[in-house]
Amino acid sequence: MHACFDMKYQYVLCSGLLVCLLLFSSISESYGHGLGYEIMPPEMLGSKLVSLEITSDTWPDEYTKEITFSLFETDTGVNVENVTYFIMLTKQNEVLFDITGQRDDGTFMLKLHTTESDQITVEEAGSDLFGSLFDETLGKVVNVKGNAFSSGGLYNFKVIITTGDDYSNIISPPLDYDVGISFLDKTSHNINDVNFGQQQLDIITYYELINDDFTYDPSKKMISYSMPFDWSEKNILATSVMHQEIIIPKTFGDLMVKSLSADVNGVQIPDSAITIDDFSAQTRVAHLVLNQNDILEISKKVGSLTNKMDFSIMPSADNLPLTTMTGNAQFKLNLSWDPQNIESGSTVTFFFDVLDAFLLDRPVSVSYNLSISDDDERIFQTSGVSNASGHNMIEFDVPDDVTGIITLQFENLNGSDLADAVIPVIVDRVGVDQTSIPDWIKNNAGWWATDQIDDSAFLKGIQYLVQNGIIVI
Repeated sequence: MHACFDMKYQYVLCSGLLVCLLLFSSISESYGHGLGYEIMPPEMLGSKLVSLEITSDTWPDEYTKEITFSLFETDTGVNVENVTYFIMLTKQNEVLFDITGQRDDGTFMLKLHTTESDQITVEEAGSDLFGSLFDETLGKVVNVKGNAFSSGGLYNFKVIITTGDDYSNIISPPLDYDVGISFLDKTSHNINDVNFGQQQLDIITYYELINDDFTYDPSKKMISYSMPFDWSEKNILATSVMHQEIIIPKTFGDLMVKSLSADVNGVQIPDSAITIDDFSAQTRVAHLVLNQNDILEISKKVGSLTNKMDFSIMPSADNLPLTTMTGNAQFKLNLSWDPQNIESGSTVTFFFDVLDAFLLDRPVSVSYNLSISDDDERIFQTSGVSNASGHNMIEFDVPDDVTGIITLQFENLNGSDLADAVIPVIVDRVGVDQTSIPDWIKNNAGWWATDQIDDSAFLKGIQYLVQNGIIVI
């Protein structure tokens, strides 16, 4: 309640400044779809300005989504009393339920509970003992249950307010709001890379659910997927931000690059719209954040004929260096090598830089231990002090019997047990155009086509191709 109270008063205190700013700025208002809250534009109720505040939370657990609607006076931040609400929820173009209710204190609370039932049930109950005992219109909570609330994404509410200040005070025309509240939704996608093997990439969306069309193109090292989106100007002007997170395991070396680029419907987005968080030891998070101006610029090029956003995320022009952070989040490591195609029985030169994140990624001179392992067996180790004025360089003779993934492990940077990091590298990289279908599978296909083997025998060949990353489905 304190957060909501503060938010209202910040809005009240800033409202005068906001009016002045809007006279001299083309920046859109701070309310809009894509957030977990909204404060709607002020409207007149009699002789005073009022606004609708919508807040949300997942409480007490991830299976319960709580949404609160409050009508308040913009000059004082005080709730308008005796408010009659009509609220309708639409999700992915399907109306899930609607409800009408009166609230003496001006606050209407919904709780959406995830259950296994396909049927949506709506129940109204007092939120506390005092509310239910002394006034049936105070402290009421509407509990709505069903499996339709199991996922996150964009929840669209139509809110119509027909009375305020007094139940006999009929507002004509009523206050009519279209509200978009977003809840986190996470999907996991398994790929079998021909070089790095099984990898799980996760996508967290804070806007709308992504479509079931996730793909990974190993030849371009490109992640692709789409999300429903209304490209109309009306919807864009109601959208404050579109935020997604792509979670990449640090065992997937091809995506441990220094920078990523992204396209939306074939239009390259600004470099500032995609940033990488490397502070976890196990994963890196690519944040894709489009503000309203970004979306407007994209819409000028794609038009409004499509009904989705198509995303493509891939390494920027240079595949090297690879980069990561140490476990204590102090040092950033950049790693490259020559030649880029490392082969068994050859000599490779590794170049690395140690940067201090606390000093804005300035190269620093610190002690380090470095080892190289193959299948958890250490095959090389060295130690030294990093160069603050140029690349650090080591030469490594790759054993004849080493192929596939090797890991470079940096430890004890600047003497800290927590300052360590691992970067995977491929020896004898298999190119996409080098993968071939074994002869026995080709023979199986011919025999299956002439009914010489049954379906199960043929499917075993297909499973082999998938499991070994020769084909991706």
